[in-house]
Amino acid sequence: MSDLKILIADDEHLALERLERLLNKLGFEEILKAENAYQAKKILQNHPDIDIVFLDIKMPGKDGLELAREFLNLREDLIVIIQTAYEEYALGAYQSGAIGYLIKPYTLEDLGKVINRIKSLIKLHKRILVLDKKFNLQSLSINQIYYIKADLKHSLVRTKEGFYKCIASIGELEMKLKKHGFFRIHKSFLINLSKVSKIEPKEFGKLSFYFEDINESILSSKSGAKAFREIHKI
Repeated sequence: MSDLKILIADDEHLALERLERLLNKLGFEEILKAENAYQAKKILQNHPDIDIVFLDIKMPGKDGLELAREFLNLREDLIVIIQTAYEEYALGAYQSGAIGYLIKPYTLEDLGKVINRIKSLIKLHKRILVLDKKFNLQSLSINQIYYIKADLKHSLVRTKEGFYKCIASIGELEMKLKKHGFFRIHKSFLINLSKVSKIEPKEFGKLSFYFEDINESILSSKSGAKAFREIHKI
């Protein structure tokens, strides 16, 4: 079974149900449904962990192309697929930022091809580009990262081997990585919770995070500790 969460938006109830059944056959269980643009936007706001959105081209409120642009402005990492009965909308689908489109009526095989492409893209999303000490470009898996430290407008990425420079800001990396288990415990630190071996309470309500395999710890801010406690119920 896939752990990806999907939102389907289509004003045709039968089309919604059919796509849900096809996705179930492909191993997807977490599927949310909307019958208009307003519902779709509300669901996306309430479920920031949604990975993939299927949008019908024509819906009450806003069309799928306009909604795709709006969604991608909110979430750059979101994967959007446009559904349409009209092949002439294909170019518009790509111009909206969608990674592809499906022409209705489509088959399970057609949907499977799109899903395979999506899975390849998600693997790329789980990597970031960095520079080593000799300024050679490297691609790191997020599983290699212990924490990320703000470095003016850029970032320093800590792995077991040492630090790498990343031209993205810590805020940009937070948007990309928070759904993969990273947490901003301080304005200057974004940590990979899967690499944390121990958490200790400190003075003034702060928390200290210790990492496996490297002899380092990072102290949270008071606000970072409060947010962490609220989310993780500790």
